[in-house]
Amino acid sequence: ELAEGLLDTVVRDMEPQLRILAGGRKLDLSLQPAMGCKYDEDKMKQVVLNLFHNAVQHTDPEKGHIVISLCARNNGVLLSINDNGPGIKDVHLPHIFDRFYRSDPSRTRKYGGSGLGLAITKSIVDMHGGTINIESREGEGTTFFVWLPACNAYTE
Repeated sequence: ELAEGLLDTVVRDMEPQLRILAGGRKLDLSLQPAMGCKYDEDKMKQVVLNLFHNAVQHTDPEKGHIVISLCARNNGVLLSINDNGPGIKDVHLPHIFDRFYRSDPSRTRKYGGSGLGLAITKSIVDMHGGTINIESREGEGTTFFVWLPACNAYTE
């Protein structure tokens, strides 16, 4: 059930948990206030956790730097999660949200991933009438962008 609320508050409430998951990695939050949209809170938390966990897995435990941003964009709310990991090869990008797709099978054995995290994330975003995109440059890092439509009815 989607309800109107402030997505920035949801992400802010998750900050202590995210900092624990980050370990020695640097975590920055850049959240514009009053980011109102319609969402299922538990499912949006799952989206943030899935994408954050993905960033943690692909960044150095000490040199890793993850930035979570939230801003108004195109009559909606844009959540982005950026990391300074190794990036993803172009050949993998079109398949990154496919069920069970793994860009690196050896990594799966190491982390025990099912290859479902990003597929589930995309299905949740779809359910919200939103979009999810990825930008990645090899050797520079990866950013996931989740856009959700704003609820115009939202007033303080």
